[in-house]
Amino acid sequence: MPIATDSIVFTAFMLGIISACSLPLGTLTTLFWKPSDRSIAFLMSFGGGALLAALTLDLVAGTVAKGDFYPLAVGCIVGGLLFISLNNVVNDFGGFLRKASTTMYHLRKQEYRKFRQILSLAKRTDVFCGLSDADFKILAKAIQPQNYKKGELIFTKGDLCDNLYFIASGSVSLLDPRNKVASKTLAQNDDLGWLAFITGTPYRFTARASADVSLWALPKATFFNLLPDSPTLVQAVQQWLRSKEVTDYLHTHHGLSFSAIIRWHDHAVHTLARRGMFASAVTIDHKGKAFLQYAKHIKGFGFFANLPEEELQAISDRLVFKQFAKGETFFHRGEQANHLHIIEQGSVAKLDAVDHSVHSIDISSHYSFGYMAFFTGSYNSMSAVASEETVGWVLRKKDFNALLTVLPVLREQFKLFLQENDVLDYLTDRQQLSQNTATQWVNSAVKSISADKPILPVTKMHFNISEHKGAPLGIWLGLMLDGIPEALVIGAGTVHSGLSYSLLAGLFFSNYPEALSSSSGMRQQGMKFSTILLMWTVLMLMTGILSALGSIYFAGVSDEIFAFTEGVAAGAMLTMIAQTMLPEAYIKGGEIVGFSTLLGFLTAIFFKTLE
Repeated sequence: MPIATDSIVFTAFMLGIISACSLPLGTLTTLFWKPSDRSIAFLMSFGGGALLAALTLDLVAGTVAKGDFYPLAVGCIVGGLLFISLNNVVNDFGGFLRKASTTMYHLRKQEYRKFRQILSLAKRTDVFCGLSDADFKILAKAIQPQNYKKGELIFTKGDLCDNLYFIASGSVSLLDPRNKVASKTLAQNDDLGWLAFITGTPYRFTARASADVSLWALPKATFFNLLPDSPTLVQAVQQWLRSKEVTDYLHTHHGLSFSAIIRWHDHAVHTLARRGMFASAVTIDHKGKAFLQYAKHIKGFGFFANLPEEELQAISDRLVFKQFAKGETFFHRGEQANHLHIIEQGSVAKLDAVDHSVHSIDISSHYSFGYMAFFTGSYNSMSAVASEETVGWVLRKKDFNALLTVLPVLREQFKLFLQENDVLDYLTDRQQLSQNTATQWVNSAVKSISADKPILPVTKMHFNISEHKGAPLGIWLGLMLDGIPEALVIGAGTVHSGLSYSLLAGLFFSNYPEALSSSSGMRQQGMKFSTILLMWTVLMLMTGILSALGSIYFAGVSDEIFAFTEGVAAGAMLTMIAQTMLPEAYIKGGEIVGFSTLLGFLTAIFFKTLE
């Protein structure tokens, strides 16, 4: 078998380095330029278009002209399937974090797995047994995973029930906060809050994770939206409404008389059959009129002071009025701040996490506390306990977020509030964020409010790479997977026909935005710049080495094997473009993708004219 000369091997190595030098160059660019999503989208689609043109002109067209279409086609199919298989493997090790497109693909695959898990769990509850697969898919799209550490609150007594929970792993204790004794412990595959969910009543117990727990939360709105179109579900719900469990629950925990329960049963079953819905078994007392009297004079913060009456009325409709016994806990330090407390009368003692001293706060004149953690989506930096019988209003985070979307003055007031120095001081002093990170969060939150998008809580600013121990290796393998086909192409081109300008330009232009986008994303995930630069530099060297090895391999193969191997490389690269590059560009840039892809395509053809 003929051996490639040293000059050909060296040439292949250098061409591999040239094509891949844009990888560390893209990483270095992030030091002085933070590209917008639109800029990354333009460059990514431009590179994809250039690579598409180069592959078409220099690999596919040339091989077809030689009459080797069939081995080329088989190789393309093998290369595409090989890329998909290996891509799935590296993504499962955390490699999906390298790009937004691979992240979205990975999360969509998890959606399917989630659906299968939900299906098996939900069928343990008799209500879901007769549902069709189509109905289950509707439920699966709405269900969201929620994770709680040991000791964290899931919901508190008196909260409105908006979700039905399924316990995927761990355990949950139900307890009455007045006596602080767990009345029941629920474990894997149990449902949580079913009776409150089906009767539309507030929770009568506090649920706390007794071990690290993973839950699936099914929104009540999604469940009840299925009722009009699902006779099987309607029948199952009607049976539950008339069950002894529901009667005992309403009588024991909500104090309804048996005659009142029967009247509600009859009315609920009747309206369910006619309209696919029914009213709650109890009336929720918001004490809205009392709140409106004091809303503009709440101490602690003046957030509501400048709101118009109609917006204050909308807020009062979302409030829940609660009573707290002496010694009852409002929240613990380190818990997610999901409730804003506005006290009408009573007294609260709080344990400050900074100076470790206990302060007794007189809140009889309508104080609010814990609002900084609530508004920023942080963890509570203190614990709060009722030091005497205390009553007041509670606003949940989900209700506040919903109000922001419909109340324009509230939205503008909140934007102004977030830009106050007190918020930055709180994030740096209490939440231990750097000044840069705190400023970044504030700017992001204000931008999200202006765009009518959900605000990312401080606690979830980043998808933490440390949660995926194999992520750095997975990312590196994923990037290596993207680069192997181009090395084969360079090696083949060096031996047989010389590497064309268009192919070299296409590879260079596609590598740069890929490195720029991936490096920006990985830095946001918390990976060190030096680590990212090392990864890309090693990949550049590996591309050169593989290109040199490819030139040795292709020097002695038959035309059929050459066409097949070229097809494997082309198929893998075309699949990579379609599966990662162009979706990445569209996610970030939208309509700009089509035209920039065209420009890249024409640029590669221009380089072809120079040969």
